[in-house]
Amino acid sequence: MMLSCLLSKSRPATVFFLTFVLGLGVESWSEEKKEPPENGIEALAAKARLSVVMIESVDRTDREGGQGTGYVVREDGVIATNFHVIGEHRSFRVKLSDGKTYEPTRIIAVDRKKDLALVQIDREGLPPLPLGDSDALTPGQAIFALGNPLGFDFSISRGVVAALRELEENPMVQVAIPIEPGSSGSPVLDMKGEVIGTIAIKSGGAMGFAVPINDLKRLLAKPNPMPMKRWLTIGALDSREWESVMGGSWRQRAGVIKASGIGSGFGGRMLCLHQEEPPEAPFDLEVEVRLEDESGAAGLAFHSDEADVHYGFYPTAGSLRLTRFEGPTVFNWTILNTVQNDAYLPGEWNRLRVRLGEKGKLTCSVNDQVVIEVADVALRKGKVGLVKFRQPAAEFRRFRFAKELPVVKIDPKTRKNALRLAQALRQKGHLSGPETDELVALGRPVSSILREKAKDLETEALRLRKLADDTYDRIVIEELVEALRHEDETSIDLLRASLLLARLDNEDFDLEVYLEKAARIAKDVSQTFPAKASGEEKLKALVKHLFDQLGYHGSTGDYVNRSNSYLNEVMDDREGLPITMCVLFIELANRLDLPVSGVGIPRHFIAMYREKPAKGKPQAKPKEILIDVFGGGKFVSRKEASELSGLVLTDEDFNPASKRSIILRMLRNLINVAEQEQDAESRMRYLNTILAIEPKDNYSRAMRAMIHYGEGSFDKALGDIEVLIAENPEGPETAPLREIRDRLRARERE
Repeated sequence: MMLSCLLSKSRPATVFFLTFVLGLGVESWSEEKKEPPENGIEALAAKARLSVVMIESVDRTDREGGQGTGYVVREDGVIATNFHVIGEHRSFRVKLSDGKTYEPTRIIAVDRKKDLALVQIDREGLPPLPLGDSDALTPGQAIFALGNPLGFDFSISRGVVAALRELEENPMVQVAIPIEPGSSGSPVLDMKGEVIGTIAIKSGGAMGFAVPINDLKRLLAKPNPMPMKRWLTIGALDSREWESVMGGSWRQRAGVIKASGIGSGFGGRMLCLHQEEPPEAPFDLEVEVRLEDESGAAGLAFHSDEADVHYGFYPTAGSLRLTRFEGPTVFNWTILNTVQNDAYLPGEWNRLRVRLGEKGKLTCSVNDQVVIEVADVALRKGKVGLVKFRQPAAEFRRFRFAKELPVVKIDPKTRKNALRLAQALRQKGHLSGPETDELVALGRPVSSILREKAKDLETEALRLRKLADDTYDRIVIEELVEALRHEDETSIDLLRASLLLARLDNEDFDLEVYLEKAARIAKDVSQTFPAKASGEEKLKALVKHLFDQLGYHGSTGDYVNRSNSYLNEVMDDREGLPITMCVLFIELANRLDLPVSGVGIPRHFIAMYREKPAKGKPQAKPKEILIDVFGGGKFVSRKEASELSGLVLTDEDFNPASKRSIILRMLRNLINVAEQEQDAESRMRYLNTILAIEPKDNYSRAMRAMIHYGEGSFDKALGDIEVLIAENPEGPETAPLREIRDRLRARERE
């Protein structure tokens, strides 16, 4: 449990790990479920929505094609749509209203002339839509449609039957209803909730044509089922050469085999076996593979029984693994070895080779470098081919096997000459002249040599950019820490510190410009003060100028936006979060000699004005004004502040927040946004900043340790874990940390 928590990078796992280690409470939230109305179009639409699907197709090159709509017509997963939505012999996916996506299993029937298609997915118990009678339609009759216009899932449109017409000798229902790309295949329903047509043609934004439902009924009555294996002719593998096992999609184009989808085997395992019998051992087996994402896994399969039993050699999560599979479940798998090696190039084509030797000796290499050597005699014969796991797709090329495959080696002299000539051409600044002719004369190895050199240069450039980014982050973080280091709270320039925080993500803006802008605003406000104005009158003048004159306002339509946490962008757009709006308000007030501070009440942030007692006249309770800056500068009472928070607040909740705590709260807001955007790099940058400002923030340190562990940065994870243990060496909550520490120490000794 402990290691699975550490390895997960999702936010729920993060919270679970921190709760487990630090004993922090986590609240449980659930959405209130609302029942649909019992009558009217809302009830009909709510019921019909469960039967409407989205269909996502691909183009001829297996790239994302278009989106359309379909609807369930039989409980056993039969779905109606337009023929042009699924495409001629192309691949497509069906997404149900519950969010689950399915690959079709069969084409039940098609009518190209009527533009209708019936497809089937492997899902029982789907609610079919009742089919009406299109012969009974009358112009002006009220109708509605459900579909996916412009990719917006399950949208509802209302309209009327405009006319009954013939188009190209086909009877059609002309509908006055909004139609956009993605509406094709949408069911058109009458006010009884019965389907009377299938949208097929757009004719203007609010007009189109639907195929009458009676045409679909006739198609349903005459099925001509065809398995997807026969339907997918574009890119289909030659069955005399390849045979797929355990499902998934295997397609070939321009010499590259692409494996996509999830197989029926455990872990999404799927096989594609070559139909030619391999020679007796010893022999060589080779393929070049490229993973769509390094979280996937794909490579060579050999000694296969054409079912669940085989060996596999493949990259997975940046490592290289050799596994023996002897059944359908993970309990039948034996991982023979897993290694990491710099010869493997993530995101690139990698050449995998297995030498199947005598007496069960298996020699596995990547890009001509041996990485695994074992002897295993559990499996001795069977088919060879390709294997893929999990969701990310993979590509294969140059699959081959023979008693002995040649190893392509480039002559060192050829390499040296090619690099010398390339350097001369780079210095000339143009790719022409005698050097080019000499390069060509060196033959085919030259392109490989130059590509390798280009990759080395690209890798070096990436390292330099990473070093530049890390150095920049360190400089800004140290400036921020220095800005917050003053023991006297009044000496901290909160505006400057907040702008430095924004500079973590944007080094292009000029910080001094925004300080000058704030000074100008304060000066403009001061010129509106009445003579001998009281503090409250000055405060009201500031509110009026900032919100009425300049138009500052809280962000409601785009609340979860990182710009709302950057003070420079808040000042540019005059829109922000409660805390960033308050920071600007506080700093403007202080420049006007108004004693305003921030108050971080739960779930909200407000500003508080507390009058300084007059000299020689101490007040028992100074005058207090609470300002909801996010709400347009409204003055609120403590009771109203409690309503904004949604909780009963105590006097302690109204204590002024320190400027350091405000910056830390802004950073935590940024972490939340980075997690939602799945921006791991920014999340780590914000965590590093928090811990530079507040090294004793154990929650953030534990989070950083978990992230380092999940990314394989075990030395960094160990460093944070050591600090957490040192904080409370005997505490019972550190027991799991000590166990992880011991494992990491043992790993270092290996």
